[in-house]
Amino acid sequence: MSAAAATLRRDPRLALSRRAYLPRIIGLGLGSLCVAATLYETAAGWPLWTLLAINGLAWPHIARWWTARSREPHTHERRLLLLDTLLGGVWIAAMGFSVLPGAVFATLLCFNNIAVGGLRMLARGLIALGAGATVGWLALDVPAFTLVPSPLSLFASLPLLIIYPLTIGQIVYRQAKALVEQKRLLTRFSRTDGLTGLYNRRHWEVLAERHFTAECPPITLALIALDHFKQINDTFGHAMGDQTLRRAAAFLRETLGDQALVGRYGGEEFGVLLPDTPIDQALAQLDALRERFARREVQGETLLPCTLSIGLAEATDAMNDYHDWLCHADQALYSAKTQGRNRVVAYTPITRSA
Repeated sequence: MSAAAATLRRDPRLALSRRAYLPRIIGLGLGSLCVAATLYETAAGWPLWTLLAINGLAWPHIARWWTARSREPHTHERRLLLLDTLLGGVWIAAMGFSVLPGAVFATLLCFNNIAVGGLRMLARGLIALGAGATVGWLALDVPAFTLVPSPLSLFASLPLLIIYPLTIGQIVYRQAKALVEQKRLLTRFSRTDGLTGLYNRRHWEVLAERHFTAECPPITLALIALDHFKQINDTFGHAMGDQTLRRAAAFLRETLGDQALVGRYGGEEFGVLLPDTPIDQALAQLDALRERFARREVQGETLLPCTLSIGLAEATDAMNDYHDWLCHADQALYSAKTQGRNRVVAYTPITRSA
């Protein structure tokens, strides 16, 4: 594929043209069978056969080429859809306004218009359809109207009636599936920190507030800081600092398991929610985590040895909201740092250290 072709495939302005390309090929190709049956039965001349061949076989590719070179591809493609509808009206007249193929043509053309532009586009499409039928009735030798289609016209209409809706259904399914996946990715990106893959601070605080208001004690909140992290950045550079954050995030996630809700609180700090965990149990659990983190087999020989300071707070009825909870954990973390770092401190009116 050439660079120009690849650029066209990625151009968002051509999204409608790309979506319309395959349905136009299939719809016009199968629709041509319906018209061809009538032209055969009425022994139409070569001009109509030539026009049918151009419209049914060449027009989808011409339309795409034309749209790709338009300054406003989306608007241009909508106009081409109306042109498709107008030509459809001409062919309905050419078939003598036969009920079955005419109804199939009109329904599918109106479906295309309403799918692209809603009721306003449908109204324009109906005008184009009527205009095309009028032009066809005035310009062509229209066959006599028949309420019941001939067997040939009936069987020629079946592929369009069956295959085209199935094709549109498959396209709509794929688009819906892509939209669901896109929404899932956007939701994930809006909730996670790009560097560590943990919950970002905004979403982690949403979880903290949700657990606080759920009134399901015991639950402990922990704020964890990497000690002397600024020295790592200053000594080894920010790339090493980022590696240290990623390593610490992976360690917290693997060690605490799925029950704990871990997020990046900011900078070198992490937040942890421990549901169904009273303060004493959390104190022992996180002190064991702190000791293990300092080991060389956890951090690796290439990194500057790093330690953790941890502040804990348990949710209580005396707190007004989750901000008080965070404030207590932050005070405990500050106490851990002022006591020399590399320790766990639980908030109480007089904080205590592990």
